[in-house]
Amino acid sequence: MNKNNAREIALKIIQKTTEQHGYPNVLLNHAFKRAEFSAEDKALTVRLVYGVLENKLYLDWVIKRYSRLKSGKTSAWVYNILRMSVFQLLFMDRIPSFAVVNEGVELAKKYAGSKAAGFVNGLLRNVIRNPEKTEPPSKEPDPALHMSIKYSHPLWMVKDWIERFGQDFTQELCKANNQTPELVLRVNTLKTDRNGLAEILSQQGIKSQNGKFSDAALSIDKGTDIFSGRAYSDGLFYVQDESSMLAVEVLNPKQGQLVVDVCSAPGGKATYAAQLMKDNGKILARDISDSKLELVKENCNRLGISCIETSRFDALLTDELLVGRADRVFVDAPCSGLGIIRRKPDIKWKKDRIQYKALVKMQSRILANAARYLKPGGHLVYSTCTIMPEENQEIVLDFVGQNPRYRMCDFSELLSEKLGKKSVKNGCLQLFPNIHGTDGFFISKIVRTK
Repeated sequence: MNKNNAREIALKIIQKTTEQHGYPNVLLNHAFKRAEFSAEDKALTVRLVYGVLENKLYLDWVIKRYSRLKSGKTSAWVYNILRMSVFQLLFMDRIPSFAVVNEGVELAKKYAGSKAAGFVNGLLRNVIRNPEKTEPPSKEPDPALHMSIKYSHPLWMVKDWIERFGQDFTQELCKANNQTPELVLRVNTLKTDRNGLAEILSQQGIKSQNGKFSDAALSIDKGTDIFSGRAYSDGLFYVQDESSMLAVEVLNPKQGQLVVDVCSAPGGKATYAAQLMKDNGKILARDISDSKLELVKENCNRLGISCIETSRFDALLTDELLVGRADRVFVDAPCSGLGIIRRKPDIKWKKDRIQYKALVKMQSRILANAARYLKPGGHLVYSTCTIMPEENQEIVLDFVGQNPRYRMCDFSELLSEKLGKKSVKNGCLQLFPNIHGTDGFFISKIVRTK
């Protein structure tokens, strides 16, 4: 496949993501399965898709600086061609500017006609001739607007974070969200150990290094093809960020216990719990989607896990047959996902303030239902992949405050010394990409008193 086609595939994926709310990771996987891609073409396609989505607000601001046309007056195809072309001009120095212009013009001809192609040609050449207009607005007098444009985050989001975390922290957080994260592998300790997996990866030409906080973690460069070799087919690892792994380590499941995972798919936490239990005990993995539960089963088969039982069940409801029976309960609650922007930049453009605040009632209800499954002395971990206090600390502390049979419990002894005991406050741990180098992730632990 030549680079023009790679760019066309990238354009189509950007179009489906921005206009039809598609998921870029799913669209990329489908594209790579349908056609032959060289490693170079794959890398280019991924870079263009995620580069545009990460920087969309800034790219739109630049485009408006060179054109009086409003976005509503320009077709979505043309706007996305401009976004992709401007991104290449400003962020991909190795690509000659004349090539960017020519390819943008050809795509415009194909998807919007010759008149649109002329418009694209003129605007891109103007960007090349007058690069000074691409500078974001100054930090003063409006630091929120500066950060919003420079780091391409919605203004409401930046303002919320400044209010909660301060200007300096928010700037570092936005910057971290635009950095490409490492790919983290969880070693399947039922089949190998970390050194063994590292050696097999090395034989496949893949360099790895130990994770920061978990003894079961290996990190590799993102973009490395790890799914075509023996290590994947033999079920020697599962792709999982360390923050998510730590949540299971905090749950601390033991052999022979009954564990209930109320929002399980695709099964990362349930399968890690099975590893820690040495596949000895019973884990009920539940979700509302049959298709997602199939992913749990597929992962269990590949990893060689037999103690997980899947079933379709809505976490907003209570299973009376489970009340008071579980040793461990895991609640990985549906959330705004604002902690994984660096992995899924499209989240920035699919959420608004009202949406994430509306999640709170659902999260509280799921937690209340799940807590009923605990036997006296049992432990529950409530986690999310967001950094918003109203979805995290406020949820669990409010629940414990209203239910005297439950209390928060310290879990600092279960964490790596690198995190430090002071990181756990009132039975809660908040991880941030700009501080810990992990996803933005919340972990809390509740015990039902005897």
